[in-house]
Amino acid sequence: MNETSKINKFIIEEFESNALVNTVSIVPTGLLDLNKENIYPLVNIDMRSADVQNDVIIFDFRFTIVQQRDIRPQKTDSKLLSDSNYLDNINETLSIAQKFINVLARQNNAENIELESQSDIDILKEYRGSGLDGVQFVIGLSIPNEDVAC
Repeated sequence: MNETSKINKFIIEEFESNALVNTVSIVPTGLLDLNKENIYPLVNIDMRSADVQNDVIIFDFRFTIVQQRDIRPQKTDSKLLSDSNYLDNINETLSIAQKFINVLARQNNAENIELESQSDIDILKEYRGSGLDGVQFVIGLSIPNEDVAC
C-alpha cells in the first residue's frame, strides 16, 4: 500500500472510531454535500497537496466538521442564540477536531504519521448558508517516504 493510501486510511479510521462522528467524506471542500439528508456530524477530509521529500511525504489536508442547526420555534429577543443548538454544535464539532489532533500529537501510530503543521481552528456559523455549524482547519501530516509505487 502506498503512502497516500496509508495516510487516508489512517485518517478515515480515526474519525470513524469516534462515537460522535456519523459520516466521513473525502470530497473537495467546495463540493461538500450539504443536503439535509446527510447524517450529521459530518467530517470531510480534503487532501490539498503533497510535498515529496527524500525521507517523508508531507500531505496538506483541510478538515471540515459540521453539525445540523436545530431551531426551536419560540419567539425570543435573545442575541445569545438560545433558541438554537449553535453552541452545542460548536462544542461537539470542536471536540471531534480536538480528539483527532490529540491523537496526532501523541505520534503513536503504526504508520509513523506525524503532525507537521496545524492552522487555527475556524468556527463555522451557518456554513455556506446551509443551516450547519462547525469547525474547519488545515493540518500538514508527514509519513515516511518508502518509495513504493503501485
